[in-house]
Amino acid sequence: REIVEVDLNGAFYCVKAVLPAMRAQKDGLIINVASMAGKQVGYVSGIAYTAAKHGMVAMNETINIEECHHGIRATALCPGEVATEILDKRPVRLGPEERARMVQPEDLGEIILFLARQPRHICINEMLVTPTWNRGYIGGPDLLPPRD
Repeated sequence: REIVEVDLNGAFYCVKAVLPAMRAQKDGLIINVASMAGKQVGYVSGIAYTAAKHGMVAMNETINIEECHHGIRATALCPGEVATEILDKRPVRLGPEERARMVQPEDLGEIILFLARQPRHICINEMLVTPTWNRGYIGGPDLLPPRD
């Protein structure tokens, strides 16, 4: 419940709060940080997180469908693994070398700035960003479900 409340409902309530002002000014950009888990189902992210992020991606596309005539656009930024404190909640801890290969928080900040600088007539609906050393492609024991 907590994951869905924060990751999906929290984004929904933020959008709901800003839409009236954006409609009035006939302009607005919403950037929601979704996840690669919002595009691809995998073991590591878990059921609630995957469902919430899929919902967020769908919400963004629905915003684009329903609000484009008001000049409002939405981007679902879908990063792969990012070296943040959320990794500390995983059952298998990753070392500093593995974290250094991941997308860094400042990388996402630069991407968000890039998205925000696009002209009003451009809508980047989704952006999937992964580390070059993508553990989802390479594999690892923590990326596969345990087998009996």
